[in-house]
Amino acid sequence: MTSLDHIGAVALFVIFFIEFGLAVLHKSDDYVLKDMKSNLMLGVLVILVGFFEKGIAFSVFTVAYGYAIFKPEISWGVWIACFFCCDFVYYIYHWLGHKTALLWAGHVTHHSSKAFNLTVGFRINCLHLFYRFLFWVPLCFIGFPPEMILFFESVTAVLNFMVHTERVGKLGFLDWLFNTPSNHRVHHGTNPKYIDKNFGGILMIYDHLFGTYIKETETPIYGITDKVSLNSPVQILLHQYRNLFKRLLDRKGIVSKIQYLFSLPS
Repeated sequence: MTSLDHIGAVALFVIFFIEFGLAVLHKSDDYVLKDMKSNLMLGVLVILVGFFEKGIAFSVFTVAYGYAIFKPEISWGVWIACFFCCDFVYYIYHWLGHKTALLWAGHVTHHSSKAFNLTVGFRINCLHLFYRFLFWVPLCFIGFPPEMILFFESVTAVLNFMVHTERVGKLGFLDWLFNTPSNHRVHHGTNPKYIDKNFGGILMIYDHLFGTYIKETETPIYGITDKVSLNSPVQILLHQYRNLFKRLLDRKGIVSKIQYLFSLPS
């Protein structure tokens, strides 16, 4: 699994520098270039923290797997079932990242760019890596091996990086089935009809099932609805956590504070 992560990290950096070079050649505006540099810094941090986090996740998954209800023999059927279950957990986690103040504080980092290119795939809040993996623990209890879950997590991460581009147009039936660039442009759009849509990781089937799928029909306006100006990587990482902390201080009583953490982002 570590070798897969290493290969993926090298490939992503190569792609980043190609994307950045093209932006310079096409004389992109200053905001885009500064944004791409910030994304790279955040990406380096995510990869460094990610290698450490994978070790923690593997340890926790292994302990949970020791208490599995049953442990089926590894087969193609188990691999396929694990794929669909991992993609479902990703959908739920991603949906909660938009629907709860606590998880949005971390996920907003990824959405705060007003540009949309491959480097936005690097724009991830490393802090949420320390609790994100916990959402996949139940899969260990039902008998999926830790290595299998981490494999699909790595594949999903690489594929999700690749969908952050405007260089690929609509792909017809593939847009209905998979998380394509077109579907993910919608997800990053602040257009009223696009908000909280297309949460899928690899497949879009859960978006269809739960009514969160929408086609790209108008040009997305990227960013977040809050009118904030984010310049440095530190601001990008922490601005919503700072807001969250301030609002928690205004709440009276532990129950009220907990309710706020799991209320809709504000």
